[in-house]
Amino acid sequence: MRTAAAVLFSLLLISGRGPEPVPAATYTFGMSLMTGMNNDLFTLFEVKEFEGKVLEVHPITRGRFVQEAQGVIPSRANPAGINLFRKYQVDGCLLPPELDDGKRVVSDCGVFDELWKLRFWEYPFKLGDGGSAGQGWAESRTQPSSRQMLLLANYGFYRIQDMICGEDLFRLLHDVGDPEWVDNYRKGY
Repeated sequence: MRTAAAVLFSLLLISGRGPEPVPAATYTFGMSLMTGMNNDLFTLFEVKEFEGKVLEVHPITRGRFVQEAQGVIPSRANPAGINLFRKYQVDGCLLPPELDDGKRVVSDCGVFDELWKLRFWEYPFKLGDGGSAGQGWAESRTQPSSRQMLLLANYGFYRIQDMICGEDLFRLLHDVGDPEWVDNYRKGY
C-alpha cells in the first residue's frame, strides 16, 4: 500500500508540476564595527543565511572582501561575480572613470580607512611614529551618540556590536564616501 505522500508526489509528477523546490541557504557579505582581524577597527564577514536568520559567520580579511566583492575571485557571497562596488556606487572602491576599462580592479578601498570614524571620536590606537590618524566622527569618545545610532539604524546597526549584511553594508560604504552624509553624521541638521 502506498502512502498519501507517495500518491500526492505521483499526482504532481503526472500533472507536470513536480514538487516545490526546497529553499536553500544563501551567502552574503557582512560587517561589524567591532575590532577584528589584523587590529582593524571593523570586521568583515561571509554570512550564511536561511529565511532571514544567520546560520554561520566567517570572518574574512579586507583584501579578500575587496577581491570577492569585485568578482575577481570566486565567492559564495557573490556567485555571479559582479562588481558589487560598481552596482552600489561605492566610489571609494572604483577606479576613476578615465582608467576604468572594465578589466582593471582595485587592490584596496580607501573607504575602509574611514569606518573607524563612525565609532570613535579619535583614533583609539597609539601610532608608532607619534603621528595622528585624524579626528573621528563620533560625538562621544568611544561610541556614536544616540542621534548617530539612529542614523546607523538605517543600515541595521541598532547596537554598536550588531552586524549589517548585504545591501545595507554596501549602502553604508557608499554613504561613508559622501561628504554630505558625513557632515550630517558629524554635526546633524
